[in-house]
Amino acid sequence: MPSKSEDNRPRLCLLEKGDNGYGFHLHGEKGKTGQFIRLVEPDSPSETSGIRAGDRLVFVNGENVESESHQQVVSRIRATVGQLELIVVDQDTEQLLKKHKMKCLKEYVTERIPLPSDDESESEDVKENGTPCGTPRESTPIPENNGELHGHVELHSHVEKKLSINSEKDVQSELRPRLCVIKKGPHGYGFNLHSEKARPGQYIRAVDEDSPAQRSGLLAKDMIVQVNGMTVEGKQHSEVVAAIKSGGEETSLLVVDTDTDAFFRRCRVAPTPEHLTGETRDL
Repeated sequence: MPSKSEDNRPRLCLLEKGDNGYGFHLHGEKGKTGQFIRLVEPDSPSETSGIRAGDRLVFVNGENVESESHQQVVSRIRATVGQLELIVVDQDTEQLLKKHKMKCLKEYVTERIPLPSDDESESEDVKENGTPCGTPRESTPIPENNGELHGHVELHSHVEKKLSINSEKDVQSELRPRLCVIKKGPHGYGFNLHSEKARPGQYIRAVDEDSPAQRSGLLAKDMIVQVNGMTVEGKQHSEVVAAIKSGGEETSLLVVDTDTDAFFRRCRVAPTPEHLTGETRDL
């Protein structure tokens, strides 16, 4: 009986650039090797080609890019004339290769990965199926104590760059969530929270001038995603208020502005603390 590991192999994805580019977002984290597909836009050339969020990029037009920097990989993709060829691996395939200390080769796209023995691989698959395969990348922890907080709290060193591959100049915009850590002042946090019956979610209606909320970077119309590490989607207004108050003298809010909220919804991805850091290119 064939091993289920036979299904774990690299995938060749062929893309033709559309009117809005290829439709995927490449992400690399500072200090870590590898370039990952963070988002795949619906009805895009990328989705049609079979690329999936979470895939790791191994080859670009036949060249191994595992050791290349984020900018080098982006440059390779942008230099493509005609059809773009990407070879990617999902988390299960990557874990299988790591388990057997094997490098990803182009031949594995059409040939099964040559495991040491079928029996060994089958028994390992059973074990893998009994426990989660792959290790999720660490989320950015929400700090418990930042001391006295004055001014805007910068918890990330990189700003996402949304770069259109069709434009001559790079268009930059902050399409990532923000973590606002607010230390309560004499008059409270200094923002007004509201919800609407017509649409789900909890929104910042107003931010007081020169308040802890304003200094943290909180903006009017921001939507709250998490309160003190707790996801608030589907929560009642009173529950969100209670969660904020439970923070005591300090509360942490993961928020998205209107454009970022629309972007993540379009890509069918929920914003998380993981999206605070790293480099991302919209290709």
